[in-house]
Amino acid sequence: MLIDKVYKVVQQLANKNQVGGVLTPLEFNRYAEFAQREYIEEMYNRANNMGYEYNYDISDMFSSIKKVQSITVSSGNATKPSDYLHYSSAYAHYVFKDEARLAPIELVRDSEWAERLGSEVNKPSLQFPIMRNMDDKFEVYPLSLTNITITYLKEPLLPWWNYTLSGSEEVFAATGGITTNPNAGVTPGNSTDFEVEEFEDLVWKICKYMGIEIREGDLYNLSNLEQNS
Repeated sequence: MLIDKVYKVVQQLANKNQVGGVLTPLEFNRYAEFAQREYIEEMYNRANNMGYEYNYDISDMFSSIKKVQSITVSSGNATKPSDYLHYSSAYAHYVFKDEARLAPIELVRDSEWAERLGSEVNKPSLQFPIMRNMDDKFEVYPLSLTNITITYLKEPLLPWWNYTLSGSEEVFAATGGITTNPNAGVTPGNSTDFEVEEFEDLVWKICKYMGIEIREGDLYNLSNLEQNS
């Protein structure tokens, strides 16, 4: 698992830099969570107006946390999924002349919402619906819509390096570990891998949180050794 490879490299760098003694699994798991979340946010925001899928590599990277879900709309309100993180796209379901059809939904800014609803020439319709992003829901128009399908990025699972003990030494355990995995629906003794596969970025970020200064050559050499082991 990637999380074990990252753990081993971070441990080696921590020992090499002699910062704060031995890195405990609890500390590593906390920093791993921060590093994964920071990386996802960086990559999501990097594209600016081009959208987060501005190239195939980025699209592939996000595929592990992309979900599609149908949501019921009631009086123009669609409740967000409980694991919602970022919006990707949406379409509406409607019936025209007894035929089921789909229409892409335009996500508009708050400043555009009232303007579009009051427009005589660009008013939302079943064929051209709009919605805006609120706290825990989407507001959808026209009000006659009863169902939408949304594609979104979900909250990633927390990375969790679990272990057993061999004497006093912690040994990685993909399953059957002695700590309780905090992710809902995951067997308590299991490890949970990163949901992004950017080895060097994850190592770099975790070391940054620990206050470890890394030379690029050291990271490159250790990364190659661990990933090829």
